[in-house]
Amino acid sequence: MTNASVTFPLQELPSRVRSFLWALVVLGAFAFAVSLFVGYPARAWQIYYVNFVMWTAVAQGGVAFSAAYRMTNGRWGEPFRRTGEAMASFLPVSLLLFVGVFVGRSYIFPWLHESTGKEAWLNSPFFFVRDTAIFLAMMWISFKYVRTSLRAEFGPYRSNVPEKFEKFVGRITRNWEGDVQEAEKSRAAIGKLVPALLVMFAVLYSLLGFDLLMSLDPKWYSTLYGWLFFLHGFYGALVVVTLLAIAARKAFKSDSMLSTSQFHDMGRLVMGFCMLSGGFFWSQYLVIWYGNLTEEIPYLLARFHNPLWAPLMWYYIIFAFFFPLAIFLSRKAKEKPAVLVGIASIILSSLFVERFLAVAPFIWHEAWMPFGIMELLVTLAFASAFALVWFKFIGMIPFYTRNAHSERH
Repeated sequence: MTNASVTFPLQELPSRVRSFLWALVVLGAFAFAVSLFVGYPARAWQIYYVNFVMWTAVAQGGVAFSAAYRMTNGRWGEPFRRTGEAMASFLPVSLLLFVGVFVGRSYIFPWLHESTGKEAWLNSPFFFVRDTAIFLAMMWISFKYVRTSLRAEFGPYRSNVPEKFEKFVGRITRNWEGDVQEAEKSRAAIGKLVPALLVMFAVLYSLLGFDLLMSLDPKWYSTLYGWLFFLHGFYGALVVVTLLAIAARKAFKSDSMLSTSQFHDMGRLVMGFCMLSGGFFWSQYLVIWYGNLTEEIPYLLARFHNPLWAPLMWYYIIFAFFFPLAIFLSRKAKEKPAVLVGIASIILSSLFVERFLAVAPFIWHEAWMPFGIMELLVTLAFASAFALVWFKFIGMIPFYTRNAHSERH
């Protein structure tokens, strides 16, 4: 039976914040267009590609986090789980942005203009067809998982849905068979979708790592790079989940949404993946340095010995791994939202630097740093678009329920 006393939660981003985010999107789009047509098109496409790769992996990593949370029978952070699920809303935007990558391909992929000996794999039609297929496959299973998750949880709200959400909720709960039956069907379906989604994320995003980034230098290779790519996507997703959940708590004026212990648990999780991704990075570095092979070592030389990129490389190493690890050793640091926001923002900036270093040294060959006002505005536009899409989606679903929130306690 539907509980008539349960009302659909109304969650809306304040209009001034929404207007500010839209202004950043418009400014970023304008800066990109100006650079593209009257400035430096190579710089414009370079920063576009850096942000596309980063935010696509983060969005998919958010859904993977939600699936991993369910696989481990998590009960400690339902709002964080819902935050990750809502990040699926950016995946259609990402697919559309991939069309832009196709348009700017001649500025992005060096293998389009040179002989690599890998033309059977690195050719424009096959490259874009297979990667589009990967994006479509991941988007399909992500939305199937999110819909299955939402369907059972929408049950208590079906009779109290505001008019503007009736069509959306109606599609999700079509052919409803009863609360008990739907809960059982949801558990069975999620039990199959969760492992499938996680395996597909690990396998297909490893392949995307090889395709989207490692192919920028067709002569360089690392068998660990694909794993590092999807792991950084997951690590970045945890950071963005933390930031969005705290932002939603503030925007929706619901301090009871997240407790101190939940902040602490999320901080521990971010700390764990800080250590894991750092271990993967060290493993890749160690093998390349010890092997000292001519086809591998230029990757390190370009980033550690070139004065243009070396400071950024050390920024990434220090602020993605060592700095957060040192701060998160404190229990109190993990329990304070303001500290979490600060640390998460620093980690996110370092992961952006990592993506920038994965792209720019392969494309940019001038003696000056290709990052200025245009790059900053385009980056803020991507981040703002991500936030707008996420808040739009989260405003149509129950962000959390008090029962789920209190299960652990």
